[in-house]
Amino acid sequence: MNTGTTNTIHWEARRVPVPGLGDLYSEACGPADGPPVLLVMGAMNPAHFWPPGFVAALVQAGCRVLRYDHRDTGRSFVHPLHAPPYALDALVADALRVLDAWDLARAAVVGWSMGGYIAQHLAHEQPQRVSRLVLLGSSPDHRPYMAATLGRPVPTDGLPGPAPGFLQALLETSVRARGLPPDEVAVQGWSVFHGGSHPFPADTVREQARAATAAGHQPLAAMQHALAVDRAAPRTGWLPQLRVPTLVLHGAEDPCLPLAHGQALARLIPGARLTVLDMGHLLPDALAAPVGAQVADFIRAEAAA
Repeated sequence: MNTGTTNTIHWEARRVPVPGLGDLYSEACGPADGPPVLLVMGAMNPAHFWPPGFVAALVQAGCRVLRYDHRDTGRSFVHPLHAPPYALDALVADALRVLDAWDLARAAVVGWSMGGYIAQHLAHEQPQRVSRLVLLGSSPDHRPYMAATLGRPVPTDGLPGPAPGFLQALLETSVRARGLPPDEVAVQGWSVFHGGSHPFPADTVREQARAATAAGHQPLAAMQHALAVDRAAPRTGWLPQLRVPTLVLHGAEDPCLPLAHGQALARLIPGARLTVLDMGHLLPDALAAPVGAQVADFIRAEAAA
């Protein structure tokens, strides 16, 4: 059962042009004068997949919450197959476009997984635009995960690759999901990323997937995110230069980006705080509202300073 809902929250939609390609879909909720928060979703998923309880907790704390569909997801444009492939830099530029479209010179940025990679780049390249940085289930170096999932040897001299059995579970799940409707495919897929003692939020994932499908989400198009990430350089070299207050949230049982990735972020970013959560890579319903409240407290501390 959901621990909070966005059904009673009023979302204001706004299209964000990307010259020569199309529009990104973005939306905002919460008080217009509240501290602004930009939510940046992980790879291959639209904004619908932010847990309802997490969003509701931010709004209840008085935050102005923005979220958007990455290119190739949800209600945003699909990158033409005949066009040159894009890099992670393009996704970073998209996040800035969203801030500009909502006339926000500065905002707290919350990035989940790949969204955390984007958030790190924003804090490094445009520090004046980022008031606070929250990194959920993310990493300073995506190469071990990408190597494992793309069939390459995982380097043994850096951060660990996915947990033992993760890739096999993904394969087995993909076989079981053949012929199932999109919402059940999402439930099967996300279940592999679950961990910790809290129940897997199957009903929430199912509802989110149905909403994404109704909005036109095309999962195969979003595979371009993986290619963009795979071509990107790690961020380990410049993270010690960051001067943005940072909160790192990481699952103790994250099967794709093990806890060492969150610990590395907290070690590399000066002054960063690390909170280890009883979860995997997916934020379960039981933690969505409490973690949202923790993030809101962290963000509002900047607004009160």
